[in-house]
Amino acid sequence: MLTIGISTNWDPEKKRVNIPNDYMTAVLRAGALPILFPLTDSQPAWDAMVDLVDAMIFPGGEDIAPSYYNEETRPLCGEIIPERDRQELYTYGEVIKRGIPFLAICRGVQLVNVYEGGPLYQDIASEYPTDIDHAQFSVSIGPIHTVKLSEGSLIHKVSGTQELSVNSRHHQAVKTLGKGLIASATAPDGLIEAVEYQNGYPGIAVQWHPENLAKQDPHAQRLFDWLVKTAAQRK
Repeated sequence: MLTIGISTNWDPEKKRVNIPNDYMTAVLRAGALPILFPLTDSQPAWDAMVDLVDAMIFPGGEDIAPSYYNEETRPLCGEIIPERDRQELYTYGEVIKRGIPFLAICRGVQLVNVYEGGPLYQDIASEYPTDIDHAQFSVSIGPIHTVKLSEGSLIHKVSGTQELSVNSRHHQAVKTLGKGLIASATAPDGLIEAVEYQNGYPGIAVQWHPENLAKQDPHAQRLFDWLVKTAAQRK
């Protein structure tokens, strides 16, 4: 059975890692086994975890430290988990070096952009003119707004449609694209909602949460199905 690694988040109050169950059920529905990556400061452990998996999911979570994109932390930047930043940026680098397929979600698309040298809006509401409230954290399914997929993009081919209705639970977003990235989906206000690699690398990064939508929306589940199928083709 194929294995799909999933990064985890840290709960500082309960002193434990956590991950919403929808990520795991979407992977299981696609026919693969989810493997959760515990947070640790051990680089050998990071390498060993990547060795275990056929594909990777970088899920949502807290904000990435602005120091990684050469900015000072502004007052409206949210909570930062330094341990997760270190581990995920390293893990993502190893995934890319090894050619492992990935799906990056919410914080994940921001991680991809920051790794490739691109900055973020630290707080959309105060930095980007829009009538859309992107930070609707209490709404798991929605929909909140639509996104338009770029014709011919990987996500367009995988989703089988040019427009999706999505949820929206983020207060940060891609500001300027990192090196080698292209925008493959945008919100009605022009905000970047998905990115891919110009060179066709097997990776899709989206700003919304398809794991919450996947049970009832086949377009959302197709992202997880694609990840597992692409991993199988590498075997």
